[in-house]
Amino acid sequence: MERTKDIAGFVEFEYGKNLVIEPSERFIHVRERLLDVVGTYHPGVIVKAGVGRGDLLLALAEASDAQVVVVDYSFECIKRFKQANSGNKALEKIYFIVGAFESFPIDYYAADLLVSVDYFDFVETGAVIDEFRRSLQFDGVLFISAEVLSDEDLDGVYDEFMAALFPLHNDMYLQSDMKTFLTLNEFKFIKGDASSFTADSGKLVEHYASFSPVDRGAVRDFMEAHRETLESLYGLRDGSMNVPYFIGVFMREKIK
Repeated sequence: MERTKDIAGFVEFEYGKNLVIEPSERFIHVRERLLDVVGTYHPGVIVKAGVGRGDLLLALAEASDAQVVVVDYSFECIKRFKQANSGNKALEKIYFIVGAFESFPIDYYAADLLVSVDYFDFVETGAVIDEFRRSLQFDGVLFISAEVLSDEDLDGVYDEFMAALFPLHNDMYLQSDMKTFLTLNEFKFIKGDASSFTADSGKLVEHYASFSPVDRGAVRDFMEAHRETLESLYGLRDGSMNVPYFIGVFMREKIK
């Protein structure tokens, strides 16, 4: 329960800042691929895990005749979103539920499409995927996107960097391991792509430090100790890094 409260606190902190969840620099990239999935599969019920920055949620409601349901840890985020979009007819198509992803308040087999963008860094992924699978129709589609490790980063150096910044951080996946994890959980990989986006380490430090205390000296020491790896795998230069980002489309398989 305490972790659920902490996550609610973080998404409230992040709402409107959007440095971590659905940031501007990758918004169009994610939206194009998500709307392509909507146009391909024509889901009747779309469930989005998290309000996010709000724009992607509105895009789903505006681009489809589907019933759109959003589950968020925070009532405050839902309230802010509704206030910011008061008068927008798209809101009439969105049903809001406060709840944790680890105990997803969605009925069995209710969703035709389930969308998760940028939350995998700080939720309990095993429990969450179990709940996503339970909530999806057989042959339902899971659209998932998240930062991942470079497949050469077998020691998880970037993972350790993020753990030093963010107390809610969970282990990150290698791109190949993300696919394997979902395959083992009865999701068949349909298609996906990997790209990279720039992360400013200085901005990240200050962002997370304004949420909870960060030992800046320890972070600097860590980056210096692992400079060679961060330069070779993540292009570290003047504090900026290129972080891999994976978008995957998976289909829930029938149990044989």
